[in-house]
Amino acid sequence: MEQLPPVIKALLSPHVYPYKPYGVKLIQTHISYIFLTGSYVFKVKKPVDLGFLDFTTLDKRYLYCKEEIRLNRRLSPEIYMDVVEIKKDGDQFNIGGSGELIEVAVKMRELPQEKTLARLLEKGQVTEDMIDDLARVMADFHQGAESSPRISEFGEVERVFFSIEENFKQTEKYIGITLSHEKYHALKEYSYKFLEGNTDLFQKRIEDGKIRDCHGDFHCENVYFVDKIYVLDCIEFNERFRYIDTACDMAFLIMDLDYRGYSEFSNRLLNTYLQFTGDYGLVSVLNFYKIYRAYVRGKVGSFKLDMEGPSEKQRAAIKREAKKYFDLAYQYVKKKEGPFLLTTTGVMGSGKTYVSQRLASRIDAVIIHSDAMRKKLACLSPTEHRYEPYGKGIYSEAFTRKVYDQLLKEAKDILNSGKPVILDGSFSKKWQRDIVIDFAKSSRYPYLFIHCSSDDTVIKRRLSKRKFREHNISNGRLELLKTHKAEYEAPHEIDPANIYEVNTEGEIERAINHIERLIKRI
Repeated sequence: MEQLPPVIKALLSPHVYPYKPYGVKLIQTHISYIFLTGSYVFKVKKPVDLGFLDFTTLDKRYLYCKEEIRLNRRLSPEIYMDVVEIKKDGDQFNIGGSGELIEVAVKMRELPQEKTLARLLEKGQVTEDMIDDLARVMADFHQGAESSPRISEFGEVERVFFSIEENFKQTEKYIGITLSHEKYHALKEYSYKFLEGNTDLFQKRIEDGKIRDCHGDFHCENVYFVDKIYVLDCIEFNERFRYIDTACDMAFLIMDLDYRGYSEFSNRLLNTYLQFTGDYGLVSVLNFYKIYRAYVRGKVGSFKLDMEGPSEKQRAAIKREAKKYFDLAYQYVKKKEGPFLLTTTGVMGSGKTYVSQRLASRIDAVIIHSDAMRKKLACLSPTEHRYEPYGKGIYSEAFTRKVYDQLLKEAKDILNSGKPVILDGSFSKKWQRDIVIDFAKSSRYPYLFIHCSSDDTVIKRRLSKRKFREHNISNGRLELLKTHKAEYEAPHEIDPANIYEVNTEGEIERAINHIERLIKRI
């Protein structure tokens, strides 16, 4: 308490606030004092200069408070209220009253801390549907986020290198404290080599319009599930941390879910996001950005060791947390993934997407949905339905060839980055499966088809329910089932060693376990 500035001490008293809360709780970060009052949160920026941010003058803190309000209203307009002035009248401090302006704060509506994604994960209260909803929120946000020639410049290799190099310079003094000499140099070498060897890849991300005015601090503590999803605390203090590749933004939460032991949710988040954005090019830079994000979290945790106030016990906990993030970054470097192509086949409603999702989360695969790709090529949104006669329009053979050609084009880039791919579609004709086999053999990718089947009664029940699902992307429907079954060509041509039969009424997990073993043998 004695080490706090007078204005911060004063804000611990309920009498300073116009509505006189019952109590005030202070939380400190390395850049902010955060006061929780029950109904509202007041966030005061510390007068610090850390190189990447400068809050040293009142004018600067006022400016960045305004920016914090403006930027965070993009995702949570109901939460971010206003910038309030903290004044001193005689010996008394007040908020919004008279006197000399001493400090400023961001005023926010207080959300229950038990509703953060971090706390909900700890309590086992997070579902796949919640992860899907969050992925769609971020997909919509990124697709609508500002982009411009100036913003795109921040995606240039030289700009990205500056941030990477800054990380390593700022963490040199923590070698032997929160990360080892070996891991420091391994991470540095990987990061520099990736940038040097992939200039074309970063340029392609710029040309594809993927450098945008993003969130910049998208992790579990900043996501709330209340009456809707709120994402708080976007980076306001440095454009360089916000004008980033959308892949870098998503990498943060994907990494944080991995850090907390929920890799299956991180895979689900990624695949739902890809399904709704069609941005499969993201995958080629994802591991690089996951390493960057884990390293930044380790760095920020290390910074806390320089703060005054933490007890020895707290300092030990800070060290453990920072070390764990650095260790995760190192694991990403050392993780050896192998390209493997899996393709579903089966009639509509046979459970192909469900099997794909279960399997992807187990082997950390990228799913490419034929229905999502079909709609992308037809300039339709993923959930927009175009119900056409069987085999006509966007389901004609000519259009279907375009879809499958694009599926394989996207798959090739992802496989070349070292990740397994699942092509999720009916692949109901021999020619459709033949092009997959030819592609896999010519590129020397190991491959496996998963033939899904189910009882007619079960399929009809699934198709009847499907049309009521809000975010359903499939156009498969009950009235087409009879024709689809009659037209479906059973996959007898596939070598038995490269196909696995799954009855989706049975024990899916047992089938997934068996497929995992097959993948290792092929």
